[in-house]
Amino acid sequence: MNKKVKTIFFIIGLVIFVFLTNEFGIENIVINIQKTGWWLLPIIGVWFIVYLMNALAWWFVLKSQRKKVSFLEIFSISLSGFAINYITPVVNLGGEPYKIIALKEKLGIHKAVSSVLLYSMLHFLSSFVFWIMVILLMFLTIPLSFDLQIILGAGFIAAVLGVLFFYSRHKNGIINSLIKIISKLPFTTKLITKIKLEEDSLITIDNQIVDFYGNNKFDFYISLMFEVAARFVASIEFIFILRAIGINISFQEALYINAFSSFVMNIFFFVPLELGVREGSLYFIMNILKFSSGIGIYIGLVNRIREFFWIFIGLLLIQLRKTNLPNKEVINYADIK
Repeated sequence: MNKKVKTIFFIIGLVIFVFLTNEFGIENIVINIQKTGWWLLPIIGVWFIVYLMNALAWWFVLKSQRKKVSFLEIFSISLSGFAINYITPVVNLGGEPYKIIALKEKLGIHKAVSSVLLYSMLHFLSSFVFWIMVILLMFLTIPLSFDLQIILGAGFIAAVLGVLFFYSRHKNGIINSLIKIISKLPFTTKLITKIKLEEDSLITIDNQIVDFYGNNKFDFYISLMFEVAARFVASIEFIFILRAIGINISFQEALYINAFSSFVMNIFFFVPLELGVREGSLYFIMNILKFSSGIGIYIGLVNRIREFFWIFIGLLLIQLRKTNLPNKEVINYADIK
């Protein structure tokens, strides 16, 4: 990635980061840091392990390309990508273009796009697997009202359908399916025409996605295992947050909090920066677990502070990453085909 592009990503990210910090309130941040105390260190540390596991998952996706890019570089790009996702106002996918740009000099545009798409699909798939496991655990261990059973049952069915969808996309590809869906929408004729101009390249990328699942099942399931395990590790954060204010919860309860809040946030993915959704989901799940509902607001505030720390680190890594001279073969997209 050339220096100009890196600087643009960094400046845009920094502006949004400053805006969020100002909206959250410096005084509010300081008060909650003081309340959390030294527990903030293990809370932040847990997410270092999570990001490391995410990078390992992507590392296995890149099996055939490992000689071209080091694990430390993958970790750096992955962490920066997540930082950009956090500050993307809607959908939280802003980090994916950055990852592609960061990798295309060494891998070429096709491999860069297919590896990022593959990892993103695995990341989403792991969410559904995690929710299925935790919902089943909730049904088996918690007395649930009829209304809550209906809600969780619907969530379970949605998660199973999500798993089936992403498995089918890994087997059959995703780009051709998206083109078929887009072509059925009104006012998309020009877009489809442009897409068809790059049809050969898109087919190549789709074939690489299908090939990974078909011929590298071991790497596929190892990657998925790391992603699901990362979600279990992330749940430990809630144990540390509540310990900071003298409340002890079990790992099982931490799983419920993590799964429920992430499930609700994904349902309301269109809400800019998840404002209010995270806090509302935590408020609700703490009530289900028979804790004071207001504690959920405190958890949400500490979550935000932890995010601010890793957003800053991710943005900093964008600037610190070594800049390579552009490779004309991969920078010129037309030459690749």
